[in-house]
Amino acid sequence: MDHKAKIALLAAISTFMLLAGLTCADEIDPYPIKSTYTGYTYSMDQKVQGNGFFSTYQNIDVSSLGLNNSAHGSGSYDVDTKIDSRKGVKFDEKIDDFKSASDRGTTFIESADFTYAPSSMKLGKYSLPIIFKSKGMEDTCLKNYVSGVSMNAKFSYADTLSKNISAELYWKNSVSSGEFEATLDSETRTRLNLEAAFSGKGHVGVLNLDKSTGYSDIMMDEDYSGTFYITKNLSHNAVINKKVEKDDWLPCCSGGFADMNYLDRKPFKSATGVFDCSCFKTPTEAQFKRVYS
Repeated sequence: MDHKAKIALLAAISTFMLLAGLTCADEIDPYPIKSTYTGYTYSMDQKVQGNGFFSTYQNIDVSSLGLNNSAHGSGSYDVDTKIDSRKGVKFDEKIDDFKSASDRGTTFIESADFTYAPSSMKLGKYSLPIIFKSKGMEDTCLKNYVSGVSMNAKFSYADTLSKNISAELYWKNSVSSGEFEATLDSETRTRLNLEAAFSGKGHVGVLNLDKSTGYSDIMMDEDYSGTFYITKNLSHNAVINKKVEKDDWLPCCSGGFADMNYLDRKPFKSATGVFDCSCFKTPTEAQFKRVYS
C-alpha cells in the first residue's frame, strides 16, 4: 500500500470513529433538558417517653419563614411531635412524583406532658452521681419576615405542664408579566393555636411591625405566674397584589436607545436624532391651523 492510500485509509477510519462517537452520544442523552427546578421537603414524626433529663432544639428557616422550638427539664416527659416543611416543590399523589411549586411553608404540631422531678446520672464508672434539678421549659417561636409578624408561647420553671400546640408559616409568591404590565401576587399566613395547663410561668406574645415606620401595628404581651389553664387561637394573614406598568419599547425623550449598553448598541450603529429627539425642532406656527366657521 502506497503512502497516499495509507493517508486515505486513516482519514476514512477517523471519520467513521467521529460519526460513531456522535451516534453513541445521541443514544446516551437523546432528550435535551427542557426545564429545571430545585427545592426540598422535610418531614419528622416522633414520640419520646421516659424519665430523666432531656434537652431538645429544633430550628427551621424556609425563605423568610422561621420556626424555633426548644425544651429542657428533668422528670417525667411524654411528647409527640410532627414537623413538615417544604420549599419550591411539592409531592403530587396523582403522578406519584414531585413537581415545582411557587409556595413554601412549615407546619408544627406537638403534644407534651411534663412532671418535674430531680434526676441523678453517673457519667463514668467511678464518678459520683450528678443530680439534675431542672424545672420544665418549653418555647415555641414563629417569625414571618415577609409580613413582619412574630408569635411565641413560652413556659418556664414548670412543675407540671400539659400542652397541645399547632403552628403554621406559609408564603406563596408569584410574578406574571404581560405585554403592558407586570403583576405581583403574594399571600402569607402565620398561625399559632395553643391549649396549656401548667404550674409555673407562662408567656404569650404577638408582634406585627410596620416596615415603613418601624412601629408596631399589633402588640400583645401576656405573662402568667402560678397555676393556669390557657387556650389561644392566633392567626395573621397578609395579601399583596401589585401591578406595575411597563415602559414602552425605546421611549422617545426618556432614555431609550441612549441608555443602552455600548455593546448592545454596537450592532445597530448610530441612531442619533432618532430616539433622543435631538432632531426635533419647535415649529414657529401650527402645521394644521384651526379653521373657524
